[in-house]
Amino acid sequence: MAIKSTDKNWGNKKDINYVGKDFASLKENLIDFTKTYFPNTYSDFNEASPGMVFVEMASYVGDVLSFYQDVQLKESLLLHATERKNVMSLAQSMGYKPKVTTPAVTTLTVYQLVPSAGAPNYEPDERLFLRIKEGLEVSTNTGIIFRTTDVVDFSEETDREYDVYERDNSGLPTFYLVTKKVKAISAIEKTTTVSVPLNERDYPSITLSDNNIISITSVTDSDNNKYYEVPYLAQESIFVEQENTSYNGNLYQNNSTVPYLLEIQKVPRRFSIKINNDNTIDLQFGSGDVNLADEQILPNTKNIGIGTANSISRLNMGIDPSNFLKTNTFGIAPAGKTLTIKYLVGGGVEANVNSNQLNIINKIEFDEDILSINASLLPTYQAGKESLAVDNLEPATGGRGAESIEEIRQNALAMFGSQNRAVTREDYIVRALSMPARYGSVAKVYVSPDSEVDVDSPNTILSSPKNVSEFIGLVEELKDKNRQEIQKGIVSYINQRKHGLSQQNNPFAINMYVLGYDSNKNLTNLNLAAKENLKTYLSQYRMITDGVNILDGFIVNIGVDFEIVCYSDYNKREVVTKCITELQEYFNMDNWTFNKTINISELELVLANVEGVMSVPSVKIYNLCAGDGTYSPNKYNIEQATRGKIIYPSMDPCVFEVKYPNKDIKGRAL
Repeated sequence: MAIKSTDKNWGNKKDINYVGKDFASLKENLIDFTKTYFPNTYSDFNEASPGMVFVEMASYVGDVLSFYQDVQLKESLLLHATERKNVMSLAQSMGYKPKVTTPAVTTLTVYQLVPSAGAPNYEPDERLFLRIKEGLEVSTNTGIIFRTTDVVDFSEETDREYDVYERDNSGLPTFYLVTKKVKAISAIEKTTTVSVPLNERDYPSITLSDNNIISITSVTDSDNNKYYEVPYLAQESIFVEQENTSYNGNLYQNNSTVPYLLEIQKVPRRFSIKINNDNTIDLQFGSGDVNLADEQILPNTKNIGIGTANSISRLNMGIDPSNFLKTNTFGIAPAGKTLTIKYLVGGGVEANVNSNQLNIINKIEFDEDILSINASLLPTYQAGKESLAVDNLEPATGGRGAESIEEIRQNALAMFGSQNRAVTREDYIVRALSMPARYGSVAKVYVSPDSEVDVDSPNTILSSPKNVSEFIGLVEELKDKNRQEIQKGIVSYINQRKHGLSQQNNPFAINMYVLGYDSNKNLTNLNLAAKENLKTYLSQYRMITDGVNILDGFIVNIGVDFEIVCYSDYNKREVVTKCITELQEYFNMDNWTFNKTINISELELVLANVEGVMSVPSVKIYNLCAGDGTYSPNKYNIEQATRGKIIYPSMDPCVFEVKYPNKDIKGRAL
């Protein structure tokens, strides 16, 4: 590409070649330029000539400048950057915080001895159940420390198991061994104090020297004010969890499955985290002044001209635009304060330990009220503390060091793509499933636009109406009719009700159908506390114009009957047992979600692959509802929903569930 220069100082126009970028091409261009425009001035282009020294030096400088220009452009793009410091800076500018370490995770089993309460039932004495605070530290013989991430409350029935530990001469239980499970990570808590000078008011920053920090647990100043971590300083609202106590009214009845309630709180004292190139962490605070009210530097429209103090005298005053940068919008600076910072360190590959290695208790704190315990029970209560033991029945895995450059790049691109907002159907599903289990366990989620469900579908589930009083009135009207007419009337009622709702559809609303697990990992509707937490959790991610209707999904309980033909040299009973085990694994609820079909041909193939099975004459799926036992009240016409050996779900979002695999899956060998 030759471009003519128009510089008048040259006296004439000269063609300059801008294509050359490396040493050889730059040298060749300079030689051609000299031959073209200075043929009589210099003509010795021998490699040993003095003039070639200057030509080659100019080419060298041009090559170096061209190289660094290309490198700078490449390193400014996340897709092409190769230096770790540049990748980390670009990732954090896109909202992703690289992980400097990853802790190993395991499930600890905690044991406690509890005496029997005596006659008449000889159950464990509930008055002596212990409650252990979060942060129970256990270690291996080699000194690798793990820390629990939740409270261990033996009084809660969830995941609690107990066996008879000791009996008296009459065979009656005297002591029980009670077990609870809790998640633990390879981490240890450290504490450091830092004094912030009084003159540091503009975004003070504190560097923590450890390079294996997992997370910041708390930051408090000398006045006992708490500072909260936010993704960026401009975010002034965060999620704050409150223990689900009796002060929460009706929500307290669900505290066994929802131990914490989620709230949104505005926090003027906050900080954000920056990851440095050496894997250390910087804590950055805002520039606000706690002693200066916003109204003194940024006039409030509610106070101007209504007779409040100093308001009229300030009407003719100019507003300095820089005042908008001096408010507490980015948080209060801890100038002149002494900060106490607690953080977790640990992780790494060395934290991956085998099972039965974590059995030494290093640190434990109890959440208790000794005064409420009967004085006669105190010795037994103290003995219960001394009986505590821990073990990891499963190995601790997942521990590793800092993320690689490519992992940081890909995670940052994913973070930027989502923008931390729920926009698509998949975004809402992921957000709902990502809500921590301590706020309520969301097991299955289905999202659809409002009015997407076809109310005229012949496969619509026969479900109880949500308006109980209307339903009772309907039954009273039909009580003298036979069962079939009652069912027809209920179906007609449901369709009318749905048609009535569909006339008020919100084009900007979505319907989120959710289901949870009970203590036996069977599907159930979410309780009110879990729905309130989900509502609060989603409010920070949804679009401002989106409405979210949180609805109960439909559960269709099913049973399976099958027949097989075995080879003559196999035990029929053993083969049938293996077939039932395979079907139990196939219908494991971890593998099922809303609107998933049942392929009978696939079930036949699963059975045919069992050793000893020669053929599979039949596999039958049937519906089980409330009239058959403790099942879902939803009825579903399996025969009508079957097309070509595939059982289709209803148009209403539903999940097929084998609730009791040990008795609902039956088979026989011919």
